[in-house]
Amino acid sequence: MPSIISASNDQVKAHRWNRRPLASSLIQGPGYHDVMTVLPRSGGHGPLTAAQRLRQGANLVNGTTLLGLAVAVAARTDLAAGPRGLLIAGEYRWRLPFAGAFTLGNVVLCRSTADELLARHELLRHEEKHSSQYAWCLGVPFLPLYFLAAGWSMLRTGNPGTSNVFERHAGLAAGGYPPKASLRHGPARPEVHGVGLRGRRRRRHTP
Repeated sequence: MPSIISASNDQVKAHRWNRRPLASSLIQGPGYHDVMTVLPRSGGHGPLTAAQRLRQGANLVNGTTLLGLAVAVAARTDLAAGPRGLLIAGEYRWRLPFAGAFTLGNVVLCRSTADELLARHELLRHEEKHSSQYAWCLGVPFLPLYFLAAGWSMLRTGNPGTSNVFERHAGLAAGGYPPKASLRHGPARPEVHGVGLRGRRRRRHTP
């Protein structure tokens, strides 16, 4: 009987231990345990610069990084520590937004795996610039400002990024946006010796 009770107590202790919340700085345990776990990636990242630390602190204080973490946890993403103070939330599966990657504070959420995004250096730099824009705009005000810029770009070009000041600063090509052009009205018709594609110039008949 004592041995049975001891074995039962051990099972209860093990069950309680498995249900204990894990701190975000711990290495991934088995499963999510219904809490966020930040996973370190191989190939350590160097120390942060003063500007990167300032951005990290600003986005923490203004609440946008906490918002990003809340979305990452709710969407059950694979959260990993990235370079330059960023957090990468991979395998984002919610339908909105439609982008392959987007940023909330210092959290970059992407539909690919975290490792795949880490290998795409230009796209990661693009999203990092959005992280800096959050800090410059004091956090949440960035969102309505960005949507206004996207609407202006849609009116001008038919694309939310092409004339969007935030996307242009982050890099259109790196973000997958076409260069500045009037996409709404289509490309200009090529001219060949003064004759457009609408047809040949009518010849003037002389009497």
